[in-house]
Amino acid sequence: MEIEDLADKAKDYINEKRDNDQEASQEDWFDKVKNNASDAWDDIKDKANDAWEKTKDAAEDVKAEWNKKTN
Repeated sequence: MEIEDLADKAKDYINEKRDNDQEASQEDWFDKVKNNASDAWDDIKDKANDAWEKTKDAAEDVKAEWNKKTN
């Protein structure tokens, strides 16, 4: 996430709070960013896990082929 994107999102957050007659706070803003980052991390972790499993399976296949050739 780029700094400019976060700045735009912060402005949107402040405007949304103002439009709803609520107080915008840095702590609340940080919580929103942290929650979004946490969701993004979960997505990345799932994809990384899938990549690991596929790579692990491929490595086992190569190992089995090597064992066939050397036995």
